[in-house]
Amino acid sequence: MALVFVVSLSAACRRAPPPPPPPPPAAAVVNGAPIPVSKLQLELDRVRRGEEGDTQVAPQELPKLGRALLEGLIDRAIVMQRAKAAGLQVSEAEVQRATDRLADDARKGGAAWNEQLVKAGQNPEQLSDELREAILAAKYVAEETSKERASPTEARAWYDAHRALFEDPEAAHCLQIVVRTPEEAKSVLDQLRAGASFDKLAHQISTSPDGRSGGDVGWFAKGTMPKVFDDACFSLGTGKLSGVVASPYGYHVFKMLGRRSARLRIFKDVQAEAERRATAEKRAQAERQLLQQLRASAEVKIDESSFALLK
Repeated sequence: MALVFVVSLSAACRRAPPPPPPPPPAAAVVNGAPIPVSKLQLELDRVRRGEEGDTQVAPQELPKLGRALLEGLIDRAIVMQRAKAAGLQVSEAEVQRATDRLADDARKGGAAWNEQLVKAGQNPEQLSDELREAILAAKYVAEETSKERASPTEARAWYDAHRALFEDPEAAHCLQIVVRTPEEAKSVLDQLRAGASFDKLAHQISTSPDGRSGGDVGWFAKGTMPKVFDDACFSLGTGKLSGVVASPYGYHVFKMLGRRSARLRIFKDVQAEAERRATAEKRAQAERQLLQQLRASAEVKIDESSFALLK
């Protein structure tokens, strides 16, 4: 019996271990690296949540949306692979700075950071991983496109094609005194017409915060202030007073200090800005070309049946 037991034990020891569990289904394989369906599902869930709350996606639309989202994941995977092959790295300090910026933005928007994460369907570890990938990809793209810079000729051509961006609209520079009743406004107007100092009256009685600076509204472009401001101020000559002007803020008396016609800023004055914008556009084009080249040279296999697994 003892011999039988030893033989049986020896056979059991030699028995092959159970097979490993099958790998999770992959929506695509990029240069041998799988993109799990679960990762695609997370992207889909994020789109559903969106910034404006839950978004309904019709079941028949899932494969189409899933395919579009998968294309983005494939591009990201290709860039990540190239970045790692190039020896690029991301430090924990860089990830932390990016996390802090997101947390600050959430707080400025009035949202608690933890609630923001829950809404996005993430935990801190997942967010760190995503930020690390995004920073690494951005580093690679920036390194590959950093030599792209607009020449003076290209900057001038960009300026000529986007002149509307460099047009300053008609603007006015006004003072105002704001009071609560039309009777007070009529009294203010009478005092000003009699020679009273606008600055002193504004300091003494104006209910608007600019009263502390003598009622100086500053320069403002036509169409950027309430309509009553435009109607009153842009009809005045320099140095002239308005009548009593009613608005939701109270009753105003305006004084026109200066007026500026609409004008186009000349290229010499905006050359640096034009070069910066033209360079940004040139690098964006170079980035698109880079992604196309990387995609063309990558081995990508998409499992069309995986879209049926999306929920």
